[in-house]
Amino acid sequence: MKFNSNGFTLIELIIVIVILGILAVAAAPRFLDLGTDARVAALKSLEGSMRTATDLVNYKARIEKKTDCATDPTIDMEGETVTLRCGYPCPHPSGIAVAVKAEEPFTWVGGNCGGQLGAIEVRISDAPDPNTCKIRYTSARSDRRPAFTATTDGC
Repeated sequence: MKFNSNGFTLIELIIVIVILGILAVAAAPRFLDLGTDARVAALKSLEGSMRTATDLVNYKARIEKKTDCATDPTIDMEGETVTLRCGYPCPHPSGIAVAVKAEEPFTWVGGNCGGQLGAIEVRISDAPDPNTCKIRYTSARSDRRPAFTATTDGC
C-alpha cells in the first residue's frame, strides 16, 4: 500500500506554532515599547529647536548690540519679550522658554538667569521618570555659548 501525503501532520503544525510563539514572546517587547523611542525622538527634536532658537535670538541681539554679559537686556521676538544672558536666551521661563514654544508633554522646571551658573530643564512630563528624561539648558558665558545636555535614561 502506498500513502500519499498531501499536508502536514498534527505534530509538525504544533511544533511550528510553538516556535512562532517563542519568537513572538522574544520579539514583542522590542516592538511594543515604542513609547521610549518616541520620547527620545521628541527630546532630540526639541533640542534642535532650542539650538535654532538660541541662534536666532543671538543674531537679533547682535544686531541690536545687546550682548553684554554684565546686564540682562531684553529683545522682542514676534511680540514676545525674551530676556538675554550674554546675547543668548536666559535659562529662565522669560528667556529660552519664550524663545521656544514647547507645549505638552514638555514641562519647564527651575530657571536662573543670574550669574554664570544659571540653568533650566525641560522635561517630558509623561515619561516613567521625568527627572531623567530631560534637556538641561545652561547659561551662556562671556567665553562660551549656552550648553545643552540631554538625559534619556528614564524615557
